[in-house]
Amino acid sequence: MSDNTPSSPDDNLLPSGARIDNTAADDLDAPKKVSRRGLLTGVGIGAAIVVAGGLGGWAFVRSQPKKTANGLAVTKSWADKTISITSPSGVCEAPLIVAYENGLFEKAGLKVKLLKTGDGENVVEAVGSGKYTASNGIFFNYLDPIYNGTPVKLSGGLHHGCLDLYVLSDGGIDTVADLKGKKIGVTSLQGSSTNYFSLDLLDAGINSSPEAKQVEWVVITDQTLLPQALKDGKVDAIATAGGFLPVIQAVQDGRLKEISNNRDQNLSKNAKEPCCAVVLNNTFVSEDPVTAAKLVTAWADGSRWAGANLEATAKLAAGKYVAGTAEEILPVLKTLTFDPSPKNLHQVLEPGIEKYIKTGFLPKDTNAKALADKAFVDLGLNF
Repeated sequence: MSDNTPSSPDDNLLPSGARIDNTAADDLDAPKKVSRRGLLTGVGIGAAIVVAGGLGGWAFVRSQPKKTANGLAVTKSWADKTISITSPSGVCEAPLIVAYENGLFEKAGLKVKLLKTGDGENVVEAVGSGKYTASNGIFFNYLDPIYNGTPVKLSGGLHHGCLDLYVLSDGGIDTVADLKGKKIGVTSLQGSSTNYFSLDLLDAGINSSPEAKQVEWVVITDQTLLPQALKDGKVDAIATAGGFLPVIQAVQDGRLKEISNNRDQNLSKNAKEPCCAVVLNNTFVSEDPVTAAKLVTAWADGSRWAGANLEATAKLAAGKYVAGTAEEILPVLKTLTFDPSPKNLHQVLEPGIEKYIKTGFLPKDTNAKALADKAFVDLGLNF
């Protein structure tokens, strides 16, 4: 899948008036048999050398940086390399499942390999080290590692809706504000649901920091045990990630109710932020932003297809990637809003960081604009 942004003519014009034809492999879209040197049009090869200054002119032609339409230079092509992506394991990774299973990466000319992550593996660090070229995850999870120097970049939100906050229907808690002094079950203090719902608690005037003791975060590492902990009274609320079928069924049965999520702005002011975003290894994106843009575009196409074909997506995910039948997965998919957009992620990143700093999960002196600029890479994608 090629970059849809047209090239600037000025980038291809030689002093002689001849042009470098970007249909060659410099554009990384051409067949691999074409020479990586630009083809000259308008004059013959020999004439071009003369008018450009003999051998020195030819050196000028060869020395021109390979650029994307928005000026990002390709310093080392990844077009023929295998791109390793963390293998999907949850319903919220439906865009990746679709892009891989429906051959969208292949159609974009990409060689993609899915690799399973290890138990307890720090995926952020693994992407930064280059073990994986790319992954996806809640962008708030990547802010602290990026702040501390982990070499990864964010580009492109994939969807909204995979974070939920639940309470018992008859437990006397109706809003996030009612959670002051209560216990909230989460799978990790650094997890996506903890990070996100800290913003909702902030809006309700509650300091979410464990040190403030205005709420108590109770860590239950196995998400499947959260509903029982809520039922047994060990916690007053549970925050889940990735669309969680047992909880959704409990809501449908009337046993639980949802008091916040990251898709409905009537429940959460912070729902404008996309939950899952594409995360890229910095070496990959800095060396070959053209291939990186193709990867993000194909991934986004997978998100759009998933949103338009929920039943077919459930069948693709069932058994192979997500435990459960297609009939069980479908209700979870219906809780997600598939609206991929690098532009949206870029727009919400700085204000999201500004607010996130107030939760205490980032140092108080963090420069939100500097961190947003450091975290996001603009690949010239205009959707």
